[in-house]
Amino acid sequence: MTEEQLLHMLMGRFPPHDVPFLDAPSSESPERRLAMVLSYCGDGFAGWQVQPGRPTVQGLVEAALGKLCDQPVRIQASGRTDAGVHALGQVAHFSTASRLGLDPMAAGLRALLKDQVHLRALGEVPPDFHARYSVKAKTYLYYLWPGAEAPLFLPNRVWALKKALDPVPVQEALAGIIGERDMAALSSAGSEVQGTTVRRISSARLLVGKRGMWRVEITASGFLRHVVRNLIGVLSQIGRGDLQAHHLHEMLAAGKRIYAGPKAPPGGLYLAQVFYQSPSPGFQKGQT
Repeated sequence: MTEEQLLHMLMGRFPPHDVPFLDAPSSESPERRLAMVLSYCGDGFAGWQVQPGRPTVQGLVEAALGKLCDQPVRIQASGRTDAGVHALGQVAHFSTASRLGLDPMAAGLRALLKDQVHLRALGEVPPDFHARYSVKAKTYLYYLWPGAEAPLFLPNRVWALKKALDPVPVQEALAGIIGERDMAALSSAGSEVQGTTVRRISSARLLVGKRGMWRVEITASGFLRHVVRNLIGVLSQIGRGDLQAHHLHEMLAAGKRIYAGPKAPPGGLYLAQVFYQSPSPGFQKGQT
């Protein structure tokens, strides 16, 4: 099942999006607020956020929109993805006075973005919609392959591990993190967080494919920097027997990293879906 779903993703079949596009365009305001659903492979970018002299997703999309709208355009995303991290359903919004129609704008974006970023959807949204601040939850996926014999073609897409991992304690560890949890223990040092570090985890599960590929799926009200990659690193230790499930739970309760461990590489991480209504967790075959 995991491998089949990965193939669907590689063929461009993505989870459904949750953006509240308007059925009819608004003509009252001189500016429109538009939103996009984007997918991209992160290994060709230095992350989402604009960085001088470096290729970024935001920089590429803003440059394309600037040409189409004939004015500078600043876009706001649901959140930043780091260098090497992929997106199946990143959401971003922007405001523009351009009256270019949605269909020609979408066609122009796809032509300018080429194969670097895929525009899944474009439409007008309510004026108070914000790609980041309107978010109710997000789902991240992490793909890893324990016991991969010859991982020649897996780098930057899946974390291949030479040793086998036991899924049972990993599933136990994930089952125990559902609910309100302080994610400070899994956040990388130096992360800037405004307000609480507590997040609500509504779903956390491991699915093991017939050929041994793992998919860890986490849905939460929000994520701190590197939380998923650090969590996967801890889970790999639990799967090897170096740690037990209760060690993860102890760290979350303490709000600090009691047990040192690796951070999983970025290439296995995918921002799958952003929810603006009540989340229904799960990787689903859906809209393109």
